[in-house]
Amino acid sequence: MQSLSSAMGRLQRFRILAEIMLIYLLGFLLTRITLLFWFADWRSLNLRELVRVFAAGVWFDLLVTFLGVQVQLWHFTWCRNRWLKSRPSRWFMEFCWLFAFSFVPLFAIVEFLFFTEFDGRLSYIAFEYLVYPTEVCCNIWQSFPVVELTSFVVLVGGGLWWGVRNRFHRMLEVQMPFRRRVGVFASVYLAIGGLWLTCGMSSMTVTTNRTANECAGNGVYSFLYHAWSCHFDYEQFYLTIKPEVAAKEVRKHVIAGDDAWHAGSQNPFDRTVRQAEPQRDWNVVIVLEESLGSDFIGALGDQRGLTPCLDKLAAQGLLFDNFYATGNRTARALEAVTASLPPIPTESILKRDRSRHVYTLAHVLEKRGYNRLFMTAGRGIFDGVRSFMTANGFNRFVEQKDFVKPAFVNAWGVSDEDLFNKALTELDTLHDEGKPFLACLLTVSNHRPFTYPDGRIDRPSSELQRDNAVKYADWSIGQFFDKVGEHAWKKNTLFVVMGDHGARVYGSQLFPMKSYRVPVLMLRPDDADRGMRCSTLACSLDIAPTVMGLLGGDYRSVFFGRDALNLPPEQGYALMQHNHDVALLTADQRLVVLDARRQAWCYTLDPQSFELKPEAVPPKQRVQATAAFFQTAYRLYYDERLFPTTDAISIADTSLSETPLIVPVSHTSPSTRP
Repeated sequence: MQSLSSAMGRLQRFRILAEIMLIYLLGFLLTRITLLFWFADWRSLNLRELVRVFAAGVWFDLLVTFLGVQVQLWHFTWCRNRWLKSRPSRWFMEFCWLFAFSFVPLFAIVEFLFFTEFDGRLSYIAFEYLVYPTEVCCNIWQSFPVVELTSFVVLVGGGLWWGVRNRFHRMLEVQMPFRRRVGVFASVYLAIGGLWLTCGMSSMTVTTNRTANECAGNGVYSFLYHAWSCHFDYEQFYLTIKPEVAAKEVRKHVIAGDDAWHAGSQNPFDRTVRQAEPQRDWNVVIVLEESLGSDFIGALGDQRGLTPCLDKLAAQGLLFDNFYATGNRTARALEAVTASLPPIPTESILKRDRSRHVYTLAHVLEKRGYNRLFMTAGRGIFDGVRSFMTANGFNRFVEQKDFVKPAFVNAWGVSDEDLFNKALTELDTLHDEGKPFLACLLTVSNHRPFTYPDGRIDRPSSELQRDNAVKYADWSIGQFFDKVGEHAWKKNTLFVVMGDHGARVYGSQLFPMKSYRVPVLMLRPDDADRGMRCSTLACSLDIAPTVMGLLGGDYRSVFFGRDALNLPPEQGYALMQHNHDVALLTADQRLVVLDARRQAWCYTLDPQSFELKPEAVPPKQRVQATAAFFQTAYRLYYDERLFPTTDAISIADTSLSETPLIVPVSHTSPSTRP
């Protein structure tokens, strides 16, 4: 104890930094304890795993803490003793202390709220949201007790600052030799260097419990890591195979035996899809429902009675009950549904810089003379939706500013009923032009803060909660389809109603599969497939090819997806992305995950509990297949080759008879292709 006191005394003015660092470390520790015991299934962890969580956390915390006092460290080291006591220096120091002490409770609150929504430390999602202050600030204001939380931060931060400021100033009065100041400065950077070399995102993986691993990290470190790495080179961080081999492997799965492969094209999957069904010029209306996971749908097993309207519609159409979203963000659903492109980590292509020439479903139907409408209840600037859709095939775009006197508006946009009511008017206009049309409608109501117009639904509680938002979203869909019957174009329209992704990414799994399962319902104008189900494993990539399969007729395609209704069930698969991990799920319930450390993992999925059982050694064939899909999508995007070549020569693909990389397995669910 005496030696510690002596060491602290020799620090002199740097003792201020030591005390601030201790407060940082205490704040990070209390935050970790709170997150672990509030969100993680900590009872499933043994003592050794708990120790590893906290040991890894201390390492992150120390690194962040040392980096967090850099401004004062430089000031204390290089500022002369006389200048250090000047009034400007004192004001500057007071600001630094107030900021430091306020940061501790503020960041703890931010971490807790972010964990509540995303079940993890601050990630690239937080970084992405910073560029949308309107939506984010309004959402926070409407969702949380901002005044009370701000008051707590002010009281804690201000109280700590007021309690130590006079003592800290007295420490600054003590003269300190320059050589000793430089020695402390160098020691700090030696410590930072050691921590930096022994600390990384992989250090968080200390258990098989994903949430506990998140608690082992540090939110500041995680945020800065993702902010820096969101545009990293896929080929540098992930397992890859030779590009020509990868393209050949993907062709085995996406190009059917009857298709004509355009061998001279810039895109290795450019083909003309041959279809036995004659061409039908049906209108197509795709409704993307915000955060509507399968676990809310009564027709898919939920017992809470949240979706009576969708359950009724399911009895009138074709329901897909084994469908997965490609990601946990709306932008992921949009790129998958429109462009049928695997999700490239970390950002959706809607926000990337080479997205002005991407082949979409809108381009395919443009060739058939369709009008193409995209409607969002929010702002078009959010996630780059407007710029992507208008550049890639849609000739009309409607967003929040185009709604006149909407019934209800929250942080994310107008209510679902406003969107559907305006859609009816827009679709009437398109019908009057005498052309078939494609319309994509994107809702926003089923999203925190879960606000919607009063008097629409019966709710057991006035509390703003997800279940009530789901009930309102379902009510709005019911109202829409009740009104659709009054419009002439209904009798010639194919409707697709689907969830863009699951509600939340919760759970202890490294890849939370249950959150990715979404409902997809298709309603044909000829009432074929009424009351039927398709259990073939598929994902959002397959929407565009499946729609084209129902429309019939040959068409040009570079899509990665396949017609789920014309696919042997044993050949179904789903491609997904979660944070920095990408994955391939096959029909035999095996999941291969690739992470950003050039590693591969394989699991067996329990389709009832959605638990993942790890396998000791990932099968080489499946790892190669997974790598082939994602690296090829990445390279085609950045080479700007996501469009057919107009002068390509069409020939048969003789390699398609080779054994596919994804091994077929027996499956009892029959295809429901009419």
